[in-house]
Amino acid sequence: MNLLADQINASQAGSLPGLLGFRWIEAGNGLVRGCFEITARHFSPHGLLHGATIVALADTACGFGCLASLPEGASGFATGELKTNFIGTARQGTVSCDARLVHGGRTTQVWDAEIRSETTARTIALFRCTQMLLYPPVDASSRQTSSEPS
Repeated sequence: MNLLADQINASQAGSLPGLLGFRWIEAGNGLVRGCFEITARHFSPHGLLHGATIVALADTACGFGCLASLPEGASGFATGELKTNFIGTARQGTVSCDARLVHGGRTTQVWDAEIRSETTARTIALFRCTQMLLYPPVDASSRQTSSEPS
């Protein structure tokens, strides 16, 4: 693990990622890798791996990646859009996620994540999200005013 991943793991206690048992292995500018061990809490009442668990893993990975990749002056982000294609499932073992920055602009970031079953080595979902970057409000008194012609 790396230092940022260790900090992320410690920060999520008591929150949804912590409750779902997500573990972050690598985190840095443009890349986050994480996983969880499948337990009963990850299943729907119908006995299938719950889609919301997969979305939560991918969205959390991309969110932590966005924070690690903010441009200078940005203070945070808000998710503008997310999409998931479910193409498989897992019933046991480890589910992993690799999230990568595909566009890092001044006002938006776009992230892709691939979610895999480590037991079968198959991709079970593809995820994409757009993050809207937030900046602190500008102090109106510090704005330069233009002089009007006389």
